[in-house]
Amino acid sequence: MQDDISKLNIEFYRNFELSKYCTWRSGCLADYIFYPKNLNDLYKLINLKKKFYMVGNGSNTLFLNLKDTILISTKKMNSIEFDGEYVVAECGTALNVVMNKSLDKGLLGFEFLTGIPGTVGGALITNAGANGGEISDVLVSVFFIKNGKEIEVKKEEIEFKYRTSSIKRNEIITKAKFLLRKGDPDKARIQIKEYLNHRNNTQPVRWPSAGSVFKNPLPNYAGLIIENLGLKGLSVGDAQVSNIHSNYIINKNNASPENILSLVNMVKDKVLKDTGIKLENEIRIIDEK
Repeated sequence: MQDDISKLNIEFYRNFELSKYCTWRSGCLADYIFYPKNLNDLYKLINLKKKFYMVGNGSNTLFLNLKDTILISTKKMNSIEFDGEYVVAECGTALNVVMNKSLDKGLLGFEFLTGIPGTVGGALITNAGANGGEISDVLVSVFFIKNGKEIEVKKEEIEFKYRTSSIKRNEIITKAKFLLRKGDPDKARIQIKEYLNHRNNTQPVRWPSAGSVFKNPLPNYAGLIIENLGLKGLSVGDAQVSNIHSNYIINKNNASPENILSLVNMVKDKVLKDTGIKLENEIRIIDEK
């Protein structure tokens, strides 16, 4: 494989510590991680015929084991184009970058995603949302690689639900088109500050985490269920259920991915045993043993 890689002319790293990549600051080693910059680079990597995972900011991912598997980081596929009120953003573009560049153009509609540290691609798969909105609310279409070609799929052809979509993890998103609206960016920035203040006051932003660990079992809230069971502060090694928000598991210092997974499962087991509610992960777990 090394000979094949040397011919690609794509930035990559071997034996890469994923604790440096993901927001949990915990993870295994990746044999290879690649940073394609464009569609052509992506085609080259697909043609390696190796099992791979696409990753954005690693903001909701727990990396446990990667065996004979490569990672493709989309961080450098981050261009944005504007056409009137339409915005086309590549898969690796950070959500806050789309929001801020849109505001610079006088376009509103992405403010509800304030504080979510993800990228466009990951946000579409999970139908990321906050502050009363979801990314599918402003979506027009998604571009994928299918059978060696880039195709456009309209929003109406994709099923979106609370924190999920019909987009599969092994589908390759390249970019997405959004429809925003013209408005007053100064007023929008005031709203953004309010969102950020609320986030800073209610979430453990000082500690490494992956955001909400569990989906809310609507109409209930996972964090409230966990808190009512007295699980705040529950720890395995340096992984801890946050004392600020119970649906967050934080890395207090040097939590291993195994510590985190063990704590995730302990919380799920306790909730199921005591309430009969089966919590569903909002985080993504990559485990190739």
